[in-house]
Amino acid sequence: MIEKLKKIGLFTLLFLLFLLSDLFYLIPFKLLGINYDKLNYNLQVLCSLVASLITLLIIIFIYHKYLKKAFKDYTHNFNKYFDIGMKAWFIGLAGMCLFNVLISLLTPVHDANNEVLVQNMLHESPLLSFISAALIAPFLEEMLFRKSFGDIFQNKVIMIISSGLLFGLLHVIFSFQTPWDLLYAIPYGLLGSAFAYLVAKTDNIFVPITFHMLHNGILTLTSIFLTVL
Repeated sequence: MIEKLKKIGLFTLLFLLFLLSDLFYLIPFKLLGINYDKLNYNLQVLCSLVASLITLLIIIFIYHKYLKKAFKDYTHNFNKYFDIGMKAWFIGLAGMCLFNVLISLLTPVHDANNEVLVQNMLHESPLLSFISAALIAPFLEEMLFRKSFGDIFQNKVIMIISSGLLFGLLHVIFSFQTPWDLLYAIPYGLLGSAFAYLVAKTDNIFVPITFHMLHNGILTLTSIFLTVL
């Protein structure tokens, strides 16, 4: 019980750090009397990226022993893990696409607001946005939602469902404008559950990190080539 409470406490602290990280970099601007909203957009994105990177480094420091062991196991079993990962990612992606289409056809909302915000960011600052979305965010989110949050649960099925649900809600809760927008938590959650399954199946966080990076990387590069270049 004590060990479980420690895991809950650690996740709660890291989760709050994750939620508030974008506010920390505003403090120096406030102290210096600089209007953050009037800064160059690339500088704003860079500040957000640095805040996320600091949060990630803190998490890596906390879990460095586990990560070192997991990476060694990952490189040793790469072919097996990649095969498992491809299957789970394909299923999660198929479910995500299906529900995106259904929501678009059956509701007044045609795009997730979170996706619209990402597209706008990619258009204004493609390089920094790619680094954030394809490299930093997947590592940070997997460590938080699959490792730290996942360690709380002994039942793997409950962990997979809960992790996916939390992951889905966090991708819509801060950007929704109508109740319909909340439905997009389902497709995001399905992908999150696929990543959680990979942790449950392999007991190695680098497997979902790989496919989360692959997923975000393909989407961001495609968006950059279609809308920016």
